[in-house]
Amino acid sequence: MLPDTAKRAAAVPYDLYQTKKADRAFASKDVGSLQPSSDAPEHVVFVVVDALRGDAVDPDVTPFFDGLDGTTDALTPGTWTFPAVSSILTGLYPFEHGATRRHDDYIESFQLPPRMDEDRRTLTEVLAAAGYRTYGGFGHDTPFVALSGRFHRHRLYHKVNSTAADVFDDYLDWLESRQDTRTFSFLHLAEPHIPVDPPDIYRSRHGVENIEGIENWRFEDDVDCEGECRRYRENRKKLYQASVDYVDDEVAKLYERLDNLLDDVVFVVTSDHGEALWDDVEFDVERFDGTGCVDHGGAPYECITRVPLLADGLDVSEDRRTSLVDLAPTLLEMAGLDDALETSGVSLRRERQDEGPIFVEGSTSGHEKKAVYASGWKLMSSPSHGVEEFFGMPEDELGEPPEEVASRLVEALPEFPGGAEQTTHVSGLTERRLEDLGYR
Repeated sequence: MLPDTAKRAAAVPYDLYQTKKADRAFASKDVGSLQPSSDAPEHVVFVVVDALRGDAVDPDVTPFFDGLDGTTDALTPGTWTFPAVSSILTGLYPFEHGATRRHDDYIESFQLPPRMDEDRRTLTEVLAAAGYRTYGGFGHDTPFVALSGRFHRHRLYHKVNSTAADVFDDYLDWLESRQDTRTFSFLHLAEPHIPVDPPDIYRSRHGVENIEGIENWRFEDDVDCEGECRRYRENRKKLYQASVDYVDDEVAKLYERLDNLLDDVVFVVTSDHGEALWDDVEFDVERFDGTGCVDHGGAPYECITRVPLLADGLDVSEDRRTSLVDLAPTLLEMAGLDDALETSGVSLRRERQDEGPIFVEGSTSGHEKKAVYASGWKLMSSPSHGVEEFFGMPEDELGEPPEEVASRLVEALPEFPGGAEQTTHVSGLTERRLEDLGYR
C-alpha cells in the first residue's frame, strides 16, 4: 500500500486531468454575447468559507470579517455544499435548479445528488458572455463536482494537503496577467470543514488540547455529556474557532493583495452553510435520528442555516431578510445584466417583500428536512420523520403561530422528494476524498 505522501503525489495528475477537462467543457459552450453597463464592476471576487457559521464572526476572533459591511444573518438555500453552491451561482433554490436529492430513501441519502442540467445558465455563463474571465478555485471536491465546467479556469485541491493560502496564491498568479480584463472569481475554501486542521500556532492561540479524533467527530449525539465527552466538545469548539481565525487572517491577506493589484473590486465573503456544534442535541435525538447534532447536511437548524454575507463594494442591509439566492441578481443588476438570468432571488439593492418566503432544504443525512421562513416564523418539516414544528424568529423558540401564518408556511413548502434515485457518479479517488470529508 502506498504511504500517504505517495498517494497525494499520485493524485496530482488526476486533479490536473479533472480541471483541464472542466476547462474544455466550458470552452465548448456558446455563451453568447452581452453588453455590460459602463459602470459594471471590473472585478468580482466571491470567497466561500465552507461551514462558516454566522455567529462565528466575532471582533476578537475574526477582526477582518467583522470589519466588512453586511450581515451575519443571511440564510443559505441548502444545508450542505452541493445544493448551496449551485444556488449561489443560479439565484435559484435547490428544488428549482435540481442539484439536490430526488428521493427520500434513508440509506441512499448519503449519495451525491444529480448535478444541475448542463444547459442551465448560471451567473458565470452570463458574465462570460459579457466579457468577464471566470475562475473557480476549489479547496475540496464537493463544490468542484457540483460546479465543474462553469468557469474558464478551474483549480481543484484536496482537503488533506491544501490550505486557504494555496487556493489564494494560485488564484493571484492567474489574476496577475488579467488586471486589465474584467474577472469573476469563485474561491471555495476547505476550512473550517472537517477534517479541521489549522496551523499549530492557531491551535496554541486558542488553547486546543491534543485529543484523539479532535479533527473530526466523537460523542456526536450524547445527550448526557460529562467528563471526557465534555472535554472533547469544549476542545472541538476551540479547534473550530482556531480554523476560523486562520481563515480570517488569510482572507485579510488576500484582500490586501487585491487592493494593491486592482482598482475596482467587489469583494464578497460568505459561506455555503453553517456548522452544528451540539447546539440542538436533545431536539435532534428526539425528533430525528441524531445525525444532525454535529456537522451539517441534516435538519435546518439556525447554526446551519445562518451564514455571513459580508462585502466591500456590495450594498448589504443588516435589516433586510436575505438569502444567498439574492447574490446572483445583485451582481447582475450591478453589471446592467438584470434580464440575462431568471432567478428567485431579489437584488440586495431592492426591498424583499416581507411576506415572501425564504427556503432552506436539501438534507444529505436521513430523510429530507426543509425549512420555510416568513412573517417572523420558521416552519421545519420532515414528513418521513413525522416532524412539523414552528419557531418564532429571531428568538428561535418553539411556538404556535397565528393560524393564517401557519397555513401560509405549510402551503409554501416545496414538494418533498419522491422520485427514483439519481446520483452523480464520480471516480474511485473522488469517492475516497468524499469519505474523508464525511459525505459518503
